[in-house]
Amino acid sequence: MSETNQHSCDHDHRPLAKTGHAAHGHDHDHGSGHHSHASASTMHRPEQRRALLMCIVLTTVMMVIEVIGGLWTGSLMLLSDALHMFSHSAALFVSYAAIRIAEGQYKNRSNFGMYRVEILGALANGIGVLLLTAWIVYEAIERFSSPTEIRSLEMAVIAAVGLLVNLVTALILGKAGAEDINTRSAFLHMIGDLLSSVAIVIGALILWQTGLTWIDPVLSLLVAAVILYWGIGLIKESCAILLEFAPKGREPETVRRAVLEACPEAIDMHDLHVWEITSGYICLTAHVVTHDVPLSKTRQLQRNISEFLRERFDIAHTTLQIEESQEPSAS
Repeated sequence: MSETNQHSCDHDHRPLAKTGHAAHGHDHDHGSGHHSHASASTMHRPEQRRALLMCIVLTTVMMVIEVIGGLWTGSLMLLSDALHMFSHSAALFVSYAAIRIAEGQYKNRSNFGMYRVEILGALANGIGVLLLTAWIVYEAIERFSSPTEIRSLEMAVIAAVGLLVNLVTALILGKAGAEDINTRSAFLHMIGDLLSSVAIVIGALILWQTGLTWIDPVLSLLVAAVILYWGIGLIKESCAILLEFAPKGREPETVRRAVLEACPEAIDMHDLHVWEITSGYICLTAHVVTHDVPLSKTRQLQRNISEFLRERFDIAHTTLQIEESQEPSAS
């Protein structure tokens, strides 16, 4: 093998497509290097984009209705649920904006496009939700000492409509496929919202029948706890991507063992780094040690490892540097 290390770069600067058209690979030889591109569909996540638009409209309209309804009925529960709606609507909007931004070409200073906008938006959403949750907790505590008259029947009707909107939105997202951090979080927690919406409807009916005003702040605190849990999780996941932690299940040692087992020509891997640019767009760089073999075989080894990483770990952007082993070959 030539003394000059060979270099392989698999890149398309976008996440592997999982909806719409399937991804496919094609090879090009460029001098001493090898490139294998993972092509995505021409329109970035078209089904998801349409679903996001529909869900943004539904959740935003319902959020406005719940804010007006909460102020009209005097229900803190409705205002709490409106905050929950706002958090998910913001997450969906950020995800939609990220998809539109990702369709553009940013060649000058942005090495991987503008995909991190999605993660920055998710982080801002999580922080904003925590601040608003603190206000709900404060208001709920105040209402224990100073109860407010509540229009319970009207509150129950509005909460029932919110339950229906959560159900429809969850079905739309589930059908389209929830892959990125914002959409996936919104989908999973809208499933949880169905339960909280049911609790709010039941609480409103109990309040209507019994007049127990403490039910409103108690259920508001319950909803606030759900939002708090979701917000903290969103912040942690966003920070993990921004700090370039290895994605779960793709830790460097896990990937290294899998590659050495699948590709016997590879003696060792070192300087292996795995990180995530945005949800579903995983990158890897590594040095691969092999025996002194012809250049054509090193190129084939690069292709094999790249394809294995793409199929086994969904790693879209792979950079491999081949090194000659300093130990004599067993043959």
